[in-house]
Amino acid sequence: MIGTKRVVRAVVGPLAVAVAAVGLAGCSSGAGDAGRPDGAGKQSGTQGSGTQVSAEAFARTYQKAVNGQDWQHACRMRTDRYRHGSVQACVADNTESTPSATPSPSESSEPPLRRADGSIVPPRPKPSTSGPDRAETGPVTAAGEVPVPAIGEHPAGIGIGVQYTVTWPSGTTTTKKALRLVRQGGRWLVDQAEDVYPSDEAHGNPVRDALMRP
Repeated sequence: MIGTKRVVRAVVGPLAVAVAAVGLAGCSSGAGDAGRPDGAGKQSGTQGSGTQVSAEAFARTYQKAVNGQDWQHACRMRTDRYRHGSVQACVADNTESTPSATPSPSESSEPPLRRADGSIVPPRPKPSTSGPDRAETGPVTAAGEVPVPAIGEHPAGIGIGVQYTVTWPSGTTTTKKALRLVRQGGRWLVDQAEDVYPSDEAHGNPVRDALMRP
């Protein structure tokens, strides 16, 4: 019996040491992961959803820049094809010119329009970058992510729907647009923007239908 007990003790001793070593290794591994950035050292299956959130956030930021007439920002978020040139040229093409307080010679030399009774017809107010002539846009929302194939000059990409309210003195409407986003140089860029009409919404995929119109 004494010999048997010694053998058992001799076997249990190394097993205990091995178990303790495994436990310490596990704790050391967990502590190492805890100090890493989120997801580091782990296989994540959320890459697809992360791409979707990134595309939607990019589309929302782009539309906010367009609505706010921040053309420096918006033009940098477009492809070269959609910009039709450089960023500076895109900004110049989209920037509204501030109406001059002094009429140009051509404007002052033109005779005013008169009604049948001889009274002068006042000129239409010109849109301005501020004031009552400019509508107010509400927050931009972006949703949905649909693959869209290439069509014409547009490469294949991702379609994102954005919408926002437009408030005029006479009322408020909702504007819906479809944006085609493509990956270039590791980042999203906008290559196409189309209005979404009720006829598009009558089908099951309005964003794709709007971006695939000939």
